[in-house]
Amino acid sequence: MTQLYDTSGRALNHIEMVYRHGERKLAAKIFEILGFDVVDDGGTYLVMNVEAAHRSGYNNVVYASEITDEQWRFEQLLQKQLAAAPDLAKAYAGFNDMIKAEPYLAGHFGIRMPSLARFHEIVNRISSKKDADVAGRVWISLISTPGQVTPDLTQAWVKTDVFAAGLVTLGQHVELQYQPPRA
Repeated sequence: MTQLYDTSGRALNHIEMVYRHGERKLAAKIFEILGFDVVDDGGTYLVMNVEAAHRSGYNNVVYASEITDEQWRFEQLLQKQLAAAPDLAKAYAGFNDMIKAEPYLAGHFGIRMPSLARFHEIVNRISSKKDADVAGRVWISLISTPGQVTPDLTQAWVKTDVFAAGLVTLGQHVELQYQPPRA
């Protein structure tokens, strides 16, 4: 196993996510589609290693656990208000439209791909719509080539409503990016 970085320094070591009740397997499947190495030992947390070769369980990982009852009660009330309050529904629709047009302006986390081929493999897997379990639960908001958003990155913003680092009702954006080698 190779070490990703010197553990004596500061680094982003994990992101904590929640998924809806009963959607553990679906959450694991979507993380796998996104290219994560998923470990499910049946405990509280799914552990998603960003890179299998750097598997440590503590660093460069995403954890996901089932949403708490307290958060779910709050989110159910929020969902009812989104359905019942026209002003709130309109504001939420505007937010979603912005995310589709300019997802880089909304909260997200990014995963660097090791090659352009791997980037396209994952984007194609998400776009293929062959898996009935994930149809309508994960989609690409925008794909950009170098020069569109940044001078040298190829990027895809993926949204899902299966898990989130905040409110599942609002979904989660994940940016996939390929950074070409620097001269």
